[in-house]
This record gives sequence, structure tokens and C-alpha cells, in this order.
Amino acid sequence: MPNMQIDLAALASFVDTTLDYNADYEEDCFCFSFGGQRVYCERHRNFFKLEVAGKAYQLPR
Repeated sequence: MPNMQIDLAALASFVDTTLDYNADYEEDCFCFSFGGQRVYCERHRNFFKLEVAGKAYQLPR
């Protein structure tokens, strides 16, 4: 299996402009596909926790 990279800047932009504004992402925990990768997301009061390919990231809300 090839080591796939994800564009973190593009992912951050997608999160910022989409997750709080689209009914498809209204749950507190959900998965979505982005850049050929599955992303697990937890919505917290002040940040999003994202897990991509075994790595965790936090993005402010």
C-alpha cells in the first residue's frame, strides 16, 4: 500500500468552510473522505480533532 500524503492546508480550509455549515456533518463524531483518505472527526466546543492515517490533528473552531 503506498504512503499517501494529505494536503493539510486544504484539509484545514475544508474544515473551516464546511463542517460547521453543512448538514451532512452535523453529528459530533463522523467520518468523511478527503484527498483519497478517510478522516475521522470529533467536534469539540473549541476545536475539531481529526485523525488521518493514524495521525491526530486539532484545528481551532
